[in-house]
Amino acid sequence: MQQLKLNWQKPLDLAQKIAENYAGESWVFLYSALSDVVKKSTSQIALFAQEKIICDDFAQAEKILKSSDKKWFGYLAYEVGGEFENLPKTKKTVVDLPKIWLVNFGLVFDFDHDLQELTTNFSDRKYLEILEKWTTSSDRVDFVTPQILNFDSNFSDDSYLAAISKIKKQIAAGDFYQTNLTRKFFGEFSKKLSQKENFSLFAKLTKLSPANYSSFLKLDENYIISSSPELFLKIQNGKILSRPIKGTAPRSRDLKQDRKNKSELKNSAKERAENLMIVDLVRNDLSRICQAGSVRVKKLFSISSYKNIFHMSSEIHGKIAKNCTAIDALKACFPAGSMTGAPKIKAIEVAAELEKLDRGVYSGAIGCFSREEINSSVVIRTLVLCREKFEFQVGGAITFDSDEKAELAEIFSKAKGIGELLGLKF
Repeated sequence: MQQLKLNWQKPLDLAQKIAENYAGESWVFLYSALSDVVKKSTSQIALFAQEKIICDDFAQAEKILKSSDKKWFGYLAYEVGGEFENLPKTKKTVVDLPKIWLVNFGLVFDFDHDLQELTTNFSDRKYLEILEKWTTSSDRVDFVTPQILNFDSNFSDDSYLAAISKIKKQIAAGDFYQTNLTRKFFGEFSKKLSQKENFSLFAKLTKLSPANYSSFLKLDENYIISSSPELFLKIQNGKILSRPIKGTAPRSRDLKQDRKNKSELKNSAKERAENLMIVDLVRNDLSRICQAGSVRVKKLFSISSYKNIFHMSSEIHGKIAKNCTAIDALKACFPAGSMTGAPKIKAIEVAAELEKLDRGVYSGAIGCFSREEINSSVVIRTLVLCREKFEFQVGGAITFDSDEKAELAEIFSKAKGIGELLGLKF
């Protein structure tokens, strides 16, 4: 790959140009939509597919990832975890995609928001020349979401409340400490959306629900539109970082109430206990592939403010053992502990029994993967589309102290951005 520095331009503008002109089967946009408030923010755009790994067998993907120095963009679905542990099987989800979809591209743009530097890596200069000829529309009209048909969920409100009650009884019996119970919503548009229309949904979502790990993936006829605030794994130069989110409170338009919600989250014994359980779980995952004594917790119970909600997160750092690769670390930590519960395997089993459907891309990982480096988000706040069909999923950690109605309200707080995007009223 050759490298070239270019004049700075905003990643969203370049991505818009690609969405309006590019006819290729795949391209990926990893976007730091909170670059104005988050330090050391980066974004990436990758297009002109060279090689693909599309399969349901992680062993097959692992062989390719470990044998090359190439960077692969895409996702790993939640059910990939079933290849590392003996986990229960669930039914196929509505938008049924392969468990693994990774692409190596011939043209990659790297945006450093802090320095306002733009670097491109390309296998052939013709890709840059093609892109330079493209123009973009100056008068953009907001895309109106088409009519939604057959909108449904794997839970009703009542059955979701009943599931929480059942989980609390199991926790009281000592079966486990917490599980992440999620609810999938799905439906169909009255027409198939074009690439430009799907990108318009993404651009709108970055305004309705901006997040530092936003992403837009076009993979053949499938689109993944994400505004995730959560870092799964960042691995670089032998160092590993995970930043699990556990603990949520709604925002309020009333400033006094908004401050109260934030303060209550920060000081909540329940939310701190919930967060600490996942921190311990991630520490345990990292200790399997890190140098002895290198795993450290930083920024415990940190509160971050987003447009619709407050989140509590913590940072866990470590140094990868010399005999391990980034792919080994991925296997040790997947799926993200914040999306399972603790103990991990039991929590997954309990959630699967109640949810019944595959989570698919949701709860998996999106990002850039290679043998030595990984930068990936946890797949939350994400809309998955194929032709007319779409689905999205939200959930929360259930503990013994959980209030059923508060947990139900929390999932709708988390779904607010996508709900507004689709014109849904919960």
